[in-house]
Amino acid sequence: MLDVVVDGVIFQFQSRGGVSRIYSEILPRMCEQDESLRITLLTKEGRAPLQPLPEHSSITRRAVPHLDPYLRPWRLWGRYAPAVKRLMDKLWIGDGTGKIWHSTYFTQPHRWRGKQVVTVVDMIYELYPNFFDKPFDDEFREQKRRAVSDAEAVICISETTSRDVQDYYGISSDRTFVVPLAHSEMFRPSDNESNADGDTRPFLLYVGRRAYYKNFDLLLDAYSSWTSRNDVDLIVVGDRNWTREEEQRLAELKLGERVRLLTDIDDEQLRRLYGRATAFVYPSLYEGFGIPLLEALACGCPVVASDIPSSREVADDCAMYFDPSSAEDLRAVLDKVLTEGANEARRSAGISRAAQFSWNETARQTLEVYHSV
Repeated sequence: MLDVVVDGVIFQFQSRGGVSRIYSEILPRMCEQDESLRITLLTKEGRAPLQPLPEHSSITRRAVPHLDPYLRPWRLWGRYAPAVKRLMDKLWIGDGTGKIWHSTYFTQPHRWRGKQVVTVVDMIYELYPNFFDKPFDDEFREQKRRAVSDAEAVICISETTSRDVQDYYGISSDRTFVVPLAHSEMFRPSDNESNADGDTRPFLLYVGRRAYYKNFDLLLDAYSSWTSRNDVDLIVVGDRNWTREEEQRLAELKLGERVRLLTDIDDEQLRRLYGRATAFVYPSLYEGFGIPLLEALACGCPVVASDIPSSREVADDCAMYFDPSSAEDLRAVLDKVLTEGANEARRSAGISRAAQFSWNETARQTLEVYHSV
């Protein structure tokens, strides 16, 4: 039997998408592919998951007691709390003999005697410390370093991430395993996509977070001085409203009528947006992989992407690339996409490229890593 303990911590502080999507997709698939696999999915008692947990008959959920409410008064228990928590975790989790520990976000069990596998999605905190300079960011970097250093196998979601992990931590290539991600099968081409509100204006599409390395400011700068901005809107899909700084920036650039923000968009609505967009724009300075790239390509949407290694790795020559430090270069590529983006050969190539990635294959390769340790 292949016995794996998965710490589902990510499901208790992430409501959708991102890292949690990986485990939601692959855990049930791995169970389907390997009848010997048994997964114990841990959560912390007292904090409800923010999204549905992956389900399968071979996945057993276990809630580890959260002791803080019981360690009162704190002035008496405070100095003993870490040791008591470690003891309780060990009682509930076990010592790991004959098992594999795979945390969804760099947690580690105390005195684990089994094997450890860790997945690294990117090295953003390490490569761009100026964006993440709070004390808790330093604590996270140290926690991640320990998890990676102690793991027998480090799963990296791209060759880009694998190289960065090896370079930054100085670990050997035989401990890293590249296991690419995929996109939901919901994202597919659909002709004559319509809009429920009847708005037929062409638009560029941006999807995801907007801070730091996402380079959203450069997109706004380029779009604000783009000669076609009065003819092509910019639709932004995100999980939060504009910040005060963003609202001020939009007002300064006089983009209020041209830039629209959509929140609480489900995958079906997003699929329709990809299907209608003039182009999907992905301006990131750095990414570990880039699932939105695959989603856009799978829907037959023209892609304009920053020329960074991970984007090349995912989209190959199906995207139109620009220098992520140059608003002028982005404007030039936006002009190009208006005339060449709808090219049927490029559209077909993008759909074929996206079809090369699947969650079943991600699950299969993850299983291979488990068996290798």
